[in-house]
Amino acid sequence: MTSAGSIPTVVNDAPTELDQDPETPLVSVLRNDLGLRGVRQGCAIGECGACVVLVDGRAERSCQLPLSAVAGRRVTTPEGLGTPDRPHPIQQAFLDRQAAQCGYCLNGIIMSTAALLDGAEPTEPAGSPSLSEEQIQAALAEHLCRCGTHHRILRTIRELAGHEQPSSRPPIRMDDGPDGRDAPEVAADIRADRAEEVPTEPGRPAEPLPGALATAPNVEDWLRPLPDGRIEVRSGRAELGQGVRTALAQVVAAELGVPLERLVVRSAATDGTPDEGYTAGSNSLEAGGAALARAAVAYRRLAAEGGDAAGGPPRGPIRPDDVPRWAGGPVGEAAPRSDLPAKLTGAPAYVHDLALPGMLYARALLPPREDARPAAVDLSVAKDLPGVEAVVHDGRLLLVVAAREEVAVRAVRRLAGTTRWEPEPPQPGAGPGTGTGTGPIARTNPPVRTPVVEEPGVEQALASGRVVRASYAKPYEAHASVAPSSAVALVEPDRTTVWTHSQGVYPLRRELAAAFGLPEDALTVRHVDGPGCYGHNGADDAAGFAVAAARAVPGRPVRFQYAVHDEFGWEPYGPPMSADLAASLDAAGRVTGWRHRIRTDAHTARPHGTGDRLVVSWLRANAGPRPWSGGGEGGVRSAEPLYELGARDIVGEYAPGPLRTSALRSLGGYFNTFAIESFVDELAEAAGADPVAFRLAHLRDERARAVLEAAAAHAGWRERVGPSGQGGHGQGVAVTRYKGSKAYVAQVVEVDVDGATGAIAVRRVVIACDAGVVVNPDGLRNQLEGGVLQGLSRALYEQVRHGRDGVESLDWTTYPVLRFADVPALEVVLLDRPGLPPLGAGEASTPPTPAALANAVDDAVGIRVRELPLTPDRLRARLEELTDAELARVRI
Repeated sequence: MTSAGSIPTVVNDAPTELDQDPETPLVSVLRNDLGLRGVRQGCAIGECGACVVLVDGRAERSCQLPLSAVAGRRVTTPEGLGTPDRPHPIQQAFLDRQAAQCGYCLNGIIMSTAALLDGAEPTEPAGSPSLSEEQIQAALAEHLCRCGTHHRILRTIRELAGHEQPSSRPPIRMDDGPDGRDAPEVAADIRADRAEEVPTEPGRPAEPLPGALATAPNVEDWLRPLPDGRIEVRSGRAELGQGVRTALAQVVAAELGVPLERLVVRSAATDGTPDEGYTAGSNSLEAGGAALARAAVAYRRLAAEGGDAAGGPPRGPIRPDDVPRWAGGPVGEAAPRSDLPAKLTGAPAYVHDLALPGMLYARALLPPREDARPAAVDLSVAKDLPGVEAVVHDGRLLLVVAAREEVAVRAVRRLAGTTRWEPEPPQPGAGPGTGTGTGPIARTNPPVRTPVVEEPGVEQALASGRVVRASYAKPYEAHASVAPSSAVALVEPDRTTVWTHSQGVYPLRRELAAAFGLPEDALTVRHVDGPGCYGHNGADDAAGFAVAAARAVPGRPVRFQYAVHDEFGWEPYGPPMSADLAASLDAAGRVTGWRHRIRTDAHTARPHGTGDRLVVSWLRANAGPRPWSGGGEGGVRSAEPLYELGARDIVGEYAPGPLRTSALRSLGGYFNTFAIESFVDELAEAAGADPVAFRLAHLRDERARAVLEAAAAHAGWRERVGPSGQGGHGQGVAVTRYKGSKAYVAQVVEVDVDGATGAIAVRRVVIACDAGVVVNPDGLRNQLEGGVLQGLSRALYEQVRHGRDGVESLDWTTYPVLRFADVPALEVVLLDRPGLPPLGAGEASTPPTPAALANAVDDAVGIRVRELPLTPDRLRARLEELTDAELARVRI
């Protein structure tokens, strides 16, 4: 380390002398030397904005400033604005509006907002800042949000600037159940049915409890009283930015009949919460909440009976007749999220912020592509760097462990400059010519066939009537989380402890145990919040790297973090998909036959205990090839339409491609809904029907009809047949029930399309949702809004590009995403069904989005784009290939 002497500065109004290398990034000094972890550590390349601080009142990205740049200047961090107990008015405004999901981007945005408002001229007589929309957008131009909270962030800043914003529509109470009875009456019947499951004959075995209750069947597994009078809620679900901790607390409080403040929800951990697998599939409230609700009913029952046999706190089995009411107490209230005050006021809140005594820092030098190995490497260039504690070289695995974070980064750069890579020879079982880049199934093998529905009569139907055919496609997509994944590991003689933002602490424990040859009971894995993940990103891999690094320095905690380009290049992607659809229409315009063929790569490759699912496992010496886990439900998710379609034939085919793939938000449901709902619009036109009317004519599910009618009515749907071409303005509609079992969502999207450039501007999206009983209306709206904006980002921009040298999309310049300037007006209509169980909604609004968008574009200009993303280039290319019949529809 070189030093030019002490560097004076003022940090949060306190004069500070900093004796560090003048070239050290300011973000590292603020976080690791001054303990100011409210400065979030993001991309480190100046693209995300998470690390923004104020320097002499100006918003600056602290990852791009060397320490020398702030000599003699005033630096203000989020801690300098406010604290969880005393938030700054700007921080409080974001809290009041719950303008966050994972929250990782928000501190940087709050600092830019502070600079923006401080530099604005006050208006008279109100005294609020006078800011234009252009000024607000300019302040946010270099900030990223990947959760889709843009809409709320903009509303908050606009309100702070004195702009009046429309209020949210209250939920519409749907007092009728799906069969016409009152919803409470339906719920009472469900409880009565469950009560009949209780054994009445001596010795008769009880019916098994559902889900995680089967392995954690006692009240004390889920709920325990604390000495201070509060009750600990022990959920195995992870907080991923969906407000699940607060929603679960609302469910428990309602069933116990206690105030929300009496509950403490614990983070998932293998040493203290039940094994609920992965927090995924929109199951947190529907399944996790149901388990806790039943535990709470049992807790109340046992408490009324006098606690356990010894007079202690309630203990004992949860019975089948412990059925929740799904009403009362805080259920239905917009309770503020308990995790946000710390996250939005500069307190340590994420795994990236852990500061354990004696902590070291690890970084990796990863191969430039999956089939590369180091032909020559000089470890001395890293080992000789002052502050380097260990260098790990195991096969293709290269890790540096250092006393300071910037030293680990510098050491990896040195290694990179002296390492020569060459292709690794193909291993047995790998695809031809791909090294370890594909799984054990060669691409010449037959695809793995997964039937969904195979009904007789499809061939006959497609041989008669009017037949319509179309094909659709999507590319590889990345999670592109707002900050690289991180994990902390501590290896001790008899125990290894891992802190991670994984979605599944128990499956990860099994995987780590198998990968490193450890007994499971010698491993503890604890969830700590992280930046939003949206599926299987690099969090589990980061945990594997952290353990590998910590094994080199036993007794010292080690924090590993990906570099942004490494996670972009090595994360599991959402797979490319394609589909061919065909349907027949009779003379009355009804569908009599439906065929849907899906082609896809694997959608699920999460760790589960085989020891071969983590990047670290493929890099070590004597490692086998990356496995391929094709087949299963993920690729055919939501492939069975809601509609009555006559005879149906729906089949998926899985085959491995060149890149690693796994779960991305809504898995195959995103693409399958895009294909189905786009195709339904094409069928409506062929039948001479309005798209909404055509859907209603084929829908029997009353809850699906209700959301479709609500969305159309609220959006002011204009009836039409085919494209209306109203000056480049169009409306599109889509409706679905995610996975066929989760929340119902309908959307109407409004766009403007520039006929000359092909540029698409989304102006308005109306979302109607039935998620059963609305536990927290504000939290549900937040998830629906975020899902739509993520869907728009994927549909308009996102595509992983790759070539002979590997993945080319390695940051947000080469992988464009939705920006604040692209955000449309969002309007959410909630259909509340008190007394009915909640339905999973975390992913439910993403799948209809690309179809509603494509349908709106077609309405605007008469060009049907069947491949995502809907870029101007793709729109122009589609125009050039149109047939004469298709050209007759064009409205440019």
